Amino acid sequence: MSNPGAKRSLQRKLSLRMSLAMALFIAGVYLILRNVIAPAFEELELEAAHADLVRAEQAIQTDIDNLVAVTLDWSEWDDMFEYLSDRNPTFRRSNLDRSTLANLGLDMLAIYNQDRSLRWSQLLVDGVEHPIGDLALLGDGDPAANLLTHHATPGSRSVGIVDTAFGPMMVSSYPVLRNDGSGPVAGALIMAQFLDATRLERLQHRTEVDMTLMLVDQYVIEGERELSDIPVGVLPVRLTDSVVTNCIVLADILGNPYLLVSSNTPRDITMLGAQTVSAALLFLAVAGVLLVVLLWWFLKDTIINPIEALKAHMDKIRKSGDLSDKLELESDDEIGVLAEQYDKLTTEVHETRAALLQQSFKAGKADTAAEVLHNIRNAMTPMINGLDRLGRSFRVTDGLRVEEAVGQLGDPDCDPDKAGKLRQYLASAFARVEEVHAEAKEDLRAVVSQARQVEGILADQEKFTKAAPVSESLLVDEVVEEATLVLPKNTATRVDVEVSDELEGYRVVAHRLSLLQVLSNLILNAYESIQRADRTPGRITLSARDTVLDETKMVQLTVRDNGTGFDEEVRNQVFQRGYSSKAQDDTTGLGLHWCANAVAGMGGRIFADSKGEGQGAEFHVLLPSAQGA
Repeated sequence: MSNPGAKRSLQRKLSLRMSLAMALFIAGVYLILRNVIAPAFEELELEAAHADLVRAEQAIQTDIDNLVAVTLDWSEWDDMFEYLSDRNPTFRRSNLDRSTLANLGLDMLAIYNQDRSLRWSQLLVDGVEHPIGDLALLGDGDPAANLLTHHATPGSRSVGIVDTAFGPMMVSSYPVLRNDGSGPVAGALIMAQFLDATRLERLQHRTEVDMTLMLVDQYVIEGERELSDIPVGVLPVRLTDSVVTNCIVLADILGNPYLLVSSNTPRDITMLGAQTVSAALLFLAVAGVLLVVLLWWFLKDTIINPIEALKAHMDKIRKSGDLSDKLELESDDEIGVLAEQYDKLTTEVHETRAALLQQSFKAGKADTAAEVLHNIRNAMTPMINGLDRLGRSFRVTDGLRVEEAVGQLGDPDCDPDKAGKLRQYLASAFARVEEVHAEAKEDLRAVVSQARQVEGILADQEKFTKAAPVSESLLVDEVVEEATLVLPKNTATRVDVEVSDELEGYRVVAHRLSLLQVLSNLILNAYESIQRADRTPGRITLSARDTVLDETKMVQLTVRDNGTGFDEEVRNQVFQRGYSSKAQDDTTGLGLHWCANAVAGMGGRIFADSKGEGQGAEFHVLLPSAQGA
């Protein structure tokens, strides 16, 4: 056992290192809070302030868009077009009065002839009617007059903000056209709304933003700036201890900087961030000190001393090799249980290891032999069926009276009608022989393929004792096509095999014969499951798709049937050695167990799934993808 000085040294080292780690942790957290978290709060606050400015700008743009919609609705109107063409004298009396502006929410409405002469207008300022000339906007010498009062083409329009004698105004001017938007242009329709204190209050209420409007000229004077230095667009953010101010300069319809829109956002987020950082640092400092003290006491009394004793005992056994020596640590916690179990382990490990090695050797030999015999039996079953069909094919000529028919045809006195019938009989007989011959060739090809499988199984087993199987890049559809030959033919159970077109082009890295045997096992099991379920017709579907397993690209091959299916309990046992859902005299229960081992040996995985008894089953084989190989 270690001496007390060594234990005190371990405790001191752990305490110092824990204290240092906690100090570094607190310092790191402080730096993160100050350099990452706090700036993040400020960035979040700036984003919120910018969002307020965007909402303010969008609110003004929304009012302009609404004004445009009303103007467009009135400008493309046959009645308005006829009025300006002097063919609708009742239009003015019916539609142009003070209630029109009130209903449309307008402060100004003006209609101009195509020669730019004023046809009708009305201007309301704070509810009081004024001559339209008081705006100082639409006179001959006003810069924006030409854009607003005259439209040369149907596609012409003027929309935006203008400067008037009564302050900024949102204005929309469209050419007067027919209902379908066709010309010629009959004149110009102008609708406008003031951006006054009342509208600003509505905008603030709608957006919940503390926004202000200021003429750029006023902003230049207050800030002692040059007008040429004020660009159209967003201006730099201004920060104070309590407010974030964002500003955007809007241009008038002439493209000149005109209106400054600003939003004032309280710096509540920054203050909350500062309080959060301070509270977090205080909590970490107090918690760190308490944690170090508690851990030091816990490590000393509960962990360090027992571990040191266990370590010393293990060193003693490693040096002496005497597994009969006991630690006998007097402790009732997990470390004491561990020490007790360690004592038991050291007394049993040698004989257990020897017994395990012997048992593993015998079981490995038995499993290998049983699995090989199972695979040979799977291959032999369709081979025997094929040979049986070949035998029946050779007996097809026993009932044909070809020789007798030929003899009668050779008789010179044979009646012509009878001769014709004999020739038809001979033609039919030879057609039947040819049909049976073709079936026999197909059966013979399947028998040869299965015989080669048997030969390959035996050859593979012979190589197995010398070297591990070599994996190669295989086309999935080719292996599947060969594996389907395992299905019996000309039986009472009708089974349709559907091979998905998706199989073409898929490649996997696998041992060819092993993969062939795995798929043959799964297909034959599906066939037998359909037989047991007495499905008519039965259906076996083979498909593939890409997937990922443990960050490795895999190909998932699926064999699906509409046979008996199984429940959750069977799903958990289906790959266990000795388990089978078949009759006991029909199987050894090694097929799926061998498949699981073979697939694992190729770096893959196999699992089964079913919705329940009587609902069919799915077997999924995952193998490493060789796409592009």
